[in-house]
Amino acid sequence: MENRRLFSFLLTSLAFLYLWTTVIGPKFFPEPKKKPVAAAPEVVPAVTREGDAVQAIAAGDAVPATDLMIPEYPTEAVTLGSLDPESGYGLNVELTSAGASVAAVSLTAPQYKNMKDKTQAARIIGNNPTDDRTLSMAVPAVDKQLASRKLTLESANWKLVEKTETDSLATAVFEYDAPDGTLRVRKTFSLPRLKATSAAIAQAWRTDPTIYTLAVTLELINLSDTPRTVDYELQGPVGVLFENEEHSSKYRDIHIEFVDDTKPATLAAGTIDGYCIVLNRELARLSSPLEQRAMLREDHEWTSAFRYAGVDVQFFAALVAPLDDRSEEERRDSKWLERTYPVMIARNPRADAKTPDKTSDISVRMASLPVILKAKGEGDSLTHKYAFFVGPKRRELLDPAPLQASQVLNYGMFGFVARGMHYLLDTFFSLGLPYFLAIVSLTVLVRGCLFPISRKQAIMAARQKELQPQLTLLKEKYADDKEKLARAQMELWRKNGINPLSGCLPLFLQLPIFVGLYTALNSAVDLRLQSFLWVDNLAAPDALFRLPFSLPFGLGQDFSILPLCTVALFLTQQKLFMPPAQDEQQEMQYKMMNMMTGVMGIMFWHQPAGLCLYFIASSLWSIAERKLLGTGKLTPATPAVQVLEPDSSPAIKVSRNGSSTAVPAPAKPAGFLQRLLDAAADAQKNSEQQREKNHKGKKK
Repeated sequence: MENRRLFSFLLTSLAFLYLWTTVIGPKFFPEPKKKPVAAAPEVVPAVTREGDAVQAIAAGDAVPATDLMIPEYPTEAVTLGSLDPESGYGLNVELTSAGASVAAVSLTAPQYKNMKDKTQAARIIGNNPTDDRTLSMAVPAVDKQLASRKLTLESANWKLVEKTETDSLATAVFEYDAPDGTLRVRKTFSLPRLKATSAAIAQAWRTDPTIYTLAVTLELINLSDTPRTVDYELQGPVGVLFENEEHSSKYRDIHIEFVDDTKPATLAAGTIDGYCIVLNRELARLSSPLEQRAMLREDHEWTSAFRYAGVDVQFFAALVAPLDDRSEEERRDSKWLERTYPVMIARNPRADAKTPDKTSDISVRMASLPVILKAKGEGDSLTHKYAFFVGPKRRELLDPAPLQASQVLNYGMFGFVARGMHYLLDTFFSLGLPYFLAIVSLTVLVRGCLFPISRKQAIMAARQKELQPQLTLLKEKYADDKEKLARAQMELWRKNGINPLSGCLPLFLQLPIFVGLYTALNSAVDLRLQSFLWVDNLAAPDALFRLPFSLPFGLGQDFSILPLCTVALFLTQQKLFMPPAQDEQQEMQYKMMNMMTGVMGIMFWHQPAGLCLYFIASSLWSIAERKLLGTGKLTPATPAVQVLEPDSSPAIKVSRNGSSTAVPAPAKPAGFLQRLLDAAADAQKNSEQQREKNHKGKKK
């Protein structure tokens, strides 16, 4: 019975479903007609490197290519400036219609040649293996319309509208109209030219920053009858020249200084690569350029209005500065740019994936604030001007406005000394001396000015050397009482006019000069490719020949002579002028000093030959100076060597054979150190007396 009911239920249900789907549903409940669905456009970046996304446009924002006519312009190369030294230019700028950008920048001055091929000019910009281009520009309002063709304003060819050249200026103008005809983007490049004699041009290469500055004008023009909001991003310098990787102590750095009180910032390539490595760890995989740039844009940006921003290496800099005529207060309150942020261009393929790469190619990007353009004919355009400086790092070029980029010179805490040394070096060169003689002349001038201090130091060292036997006797006599030994030793020095701190004073006075000279010679672009004997570049190690193997301690494969000469002269000075060791402790100190000199030799291995030349000349001067001053022996007019007993008034005259006789002490006021020791002894004596008194009081 139950089976019959189940069978009847199933049969009835099947019949009802059949009637509903075939008769009842289609007749009484017909489905509405569906509209055809258009294919969704591809998601593409609004700001890109060619082929790599940075900030993706939301799906649906792009306009299908069938509805718009995307202009196609030919690829064109334009050159502003010249490599001819007589042309009056300071730069040779290669422009390309792809992104209306800078493909390369080379220096015209003949002293700035390629280190590997001296027949070619040094190419300061455009040494990157990627498709990134300097001063390329992204406008999201236009990039959305180019999305369906997988193009952006940074990769599409712009129209070359104008190219002119006069006696004072070379100009190129590029334009790109949005496919919907509502917006025009215009970019104008201008490079100044001098009309002067060869001597005046050569002087301008050293002192005139304008001939190293490419002016860039960006214009966004509203072609529609309604207001619209626009913004843009501008790419900074790309592929800044990096030379002598094996021995370089200065890699690519981002420098940025601001118009307000925001602290200037310097960001090294290794630091930026470290940020990307952290991102890889968080993602547990290699991050894409899209993810890296998005992370740097959001987490490591600068939002203050800047005076300049760019990238520098050891001898050259590429900097972008807004040409804004408004006051600093207006520039702070009404900024052009919303943010400036670092970008990773390319990583050294030989670098370890887990260790920050100091040699990475880096740059900056500048993102503007959104601006509302009025309707056509009613304030319909936005114009921003920038100065793009590409040139050597000289104070005469970087100090003037609009850059005022003193930070780029990397002079450090003793910058005033380094600037003075640079000035003296240039002065000697202007007198007709080659740079190796200018370095020697600078050495003679500096050591000559320090001669009075060096003379006093030499005399004190010689006297201390003569007193070593007497000091040895004192150490034997007071071996068990260090307090009496210290007082006797100080009395011995006082009686012979020796101040133990006098040896430290010259070191403190020479420290700023040493650091300033090191900084000046290490960053002097004029030493680049200057020759001396077998050295063909005073701004790099002399590298006499290349070994078939790598030296230990990261010294590389180049074998250099000058660092060895420098260390040998340091050791010679120590052997000639330091007193012989009197005990095991002093002997150990001397061994440590020799080891430190060897460590200095390792440090000098990567230093420029010009810096080694300075220290060689300085060491030779020191040796000659000490020889000319004589041994510094005590003359008959010098007071006799006397030692005052700590617990008695008579003095002891210690002779060279070790005998001693009592002599009256001369009436001479105690020195500062002696007074300190006496005060300490009195304080200790009073303390002991008070302690003994308290102890007796407790007993009573």
